[in-house]
Parts: sequence; C-alpha cells; structure tokens
Amino acid sequence: MITSSVKVCPSTDLVDGGLARKLPVRHGGETTTAFFVRYQGRAYGYLNRCPHMGSQLDWEGHVFTRAGDQLMCARHGATFKPDTGECTGGPCQPSKLSALKVTEADQSIFWWPEGKTEPA
Repeated sequence: MITSSVKVCPSTDLVDGGLARKLPVRHGGETTTAFFVRYQGRAYGYLNRCPHMGSQLDWEGHVFTRAGDQLMCARHGATFKPDTGECTGGPCQPSKLSALKVTEADQSIFWWPEGKTEPA
C-alpha cells in the first residue's frame, strides 16, 4: 500500500484549459496512464480511460474541448465535467471518469495513489 505522494509536475506546467500532464500508472494490474489538468485554477487528475470502451481519453496530451470548458474523449467525442469527471454527453452517459486524489503545495502538483491505481 502506498502512503506517500507522487510529484506530478511543477504547478506552472498546468494551465487552465491547456495540455494534460500524463504519468504512467498501473490500474488493476494493467499498465496505462493517468492525466492531470487545471480547470478554473484548480488541479485535477483522472485515470486516462474513457468509461465507454476503456480507450485513452487524450490525443497527444489534448483532453479539453476547444472552448476549454469540458474534457473530451478523442476517440468517441464523449464529454466530461473537468471538476467531477461526470459524463455530460456521448456514449458513456451516465458514467464518470475515475478521479485521482490530487493536491497542490510548494508550487507543485502531487498525486496521492489509492485504490486500484498506483505508480508504474
């Protein structure tokens, strides 16, 4: 069991509506990635897996819609609230993204692994 945090990146690497920062992770024994974004000034993290079919959400680090107000699956076009991961449109309704525990301190973003998701 992991009881310490993982430094994701400096706080300045996450810009509201900008590119996601990805990290390799293991989820339920499988290798995948997690992504971290900033939305309305706050950092969020999610397992990089669309609940519709399990494919990665991002396209080369892009997860936000052009308007920067929703996360969007690059494969299916499903949209999600950036602050809750709740599906707002597309084939994955009424599911949500798997959220990760994230904090911001000392000008850095930290992920606190728990549950089935752990550092790779």
